[in-house]
Parts: sequence; structure tokens; C-alpha cells
Amino acid sequence: MDLKPEKKDILKEVANIGAGNAATAFSEMIGYTINMTVPKVEILAIEKLPCITGDEEDYIACIMINFEGEISGKILLVIDNQNVEKMLKLIFNTDSLPEKKMQMSALNELGNILSGAYLRAINDFTDLNLNQSVPALAFDMAAAVLSSSVIDYSQTEDYILLLETEFIAGDEKLEIFYFFIPEKDSLDILFERLGADSVD
Repeated sequence: MDLKPEKKDILKEVANIGAGNAATAFSEMIGYTINMTVPKVEILAIEKLPCITGDEEDYIACIMINFEGEISGKILLVIDNQNVEKMLKLIFNTDSLPEKKMQMSALNELGNILSGAYLRAINDFTDLNLNQSVPALAFDMAAAVLSSSVIDYSQTEDYILLLETEFIAGDEKLEIFYFFIPEKDSLDILFERLGADSVD
């Protein structure tokens, strides 16, 4: 589906503020300045989700958070294996990472902070007052993590909103895929609240 220019502009503005919130929150978490590039915004067919980040057999970290309010759905923060390692080294400020349990806990906390930053931008623009659940973390091949057995596609819209953001920490570039997966009719409501027509 192609978005009309005005819709894409609105989404870019929301994504830009959300990414700015996320960069600030990430900076506060690690005590180090994080900058970001302007996010790429796309509306994609839900069935494309497992292969968006690359090969379906590549290992990824996926932090899944449910949100609810006047609309509901899921937020996925997806980070490939290479970027996971970079982020963990920033969080722990060391090249020698701690045990896996601590790494997973740190990724959960990062996912909670970043998803909250994006959700706050959506709330500010729409006044929907959305709330998020406790995050759940999975680390596996993309096909397994993003399959229909994990995400109940039957309860979602046909389309998902992708915000692809690159954070910059010194010389390091960190890529995060942020998926906003609304349940039925929620995407139309979101566009209406953003001052645009419903989905084409």
C-alpha cells in the first residue's frame, strides 16, 4: 500500500519526535549522548514482517509489548544480532559482557524505555492515552520470532507501521526496527486522530 504524501508527512513527524524521545531516554540510561537520524516510515503488509530485517534465518532480539486504550495492538522492537552486541556494550560500558540473564534484563529494560518513548509521541499527537504492558523478550531466528505462532495475525490489521531508526553513539551506528502492529480498525482510528483520512 502506498501512503498519500500528507499521511507520510504526519507519520514522519510523529516518528521523528518518538525517535528523539527514544534517543534522549537511551542517553539517560547509559550516561552517553545518543543522536539519531530521521526515521524511515513505511506501511507494510503484515505477511512481510518475518523477512523485513533480512534473512529469516538471521538471529534477532525482539522485544514485544502490548498496548491498549482507545486502540490496541502490539509494539515490536527488533534488533539484529550485531546491533544487540553494540547496544549491550554501551549499556554495560564494557567489551566483556556479563552473564546472559543480565544481558536479557538490560535488553528488556531498553525495550521498555524505547517503546514508551515512541508511545508517548503517539499519545501527544492523538490524545489516545495508550498504555503499555510489561515487555517480553525473545532471541531466535527471525522466522521463529516473527511467525504467526507468536503474533496472532488474525487479530491484526492487514498492514503494520514500520519506523526504522538509526541511533548514533560516537562512531557507532545502531539500527532499530520499530513495528506498530494495530488490532482491527485501530489503524484507521490512529490516522483519524492524526488529522488524516483512514487507511487507503
